[in-house]
Amino acid sequence: MIKNFRHKGLQQFFETGSKAGITAEHEAKLARQLMLLNA
Repeated sequence: MIKNFRHKGLQQFFETGSKAGITAEHEAKLARQLMLLNA
């Protein structure tokens, strides 16, 4: 379970799926990592 984020763009990506705060080429990798961390 993820309790907090240091990076606002990453938090926004996790909560809403918005890619505005992250690099587009990192999207797939970040999505996988966040899914595993939140499991």
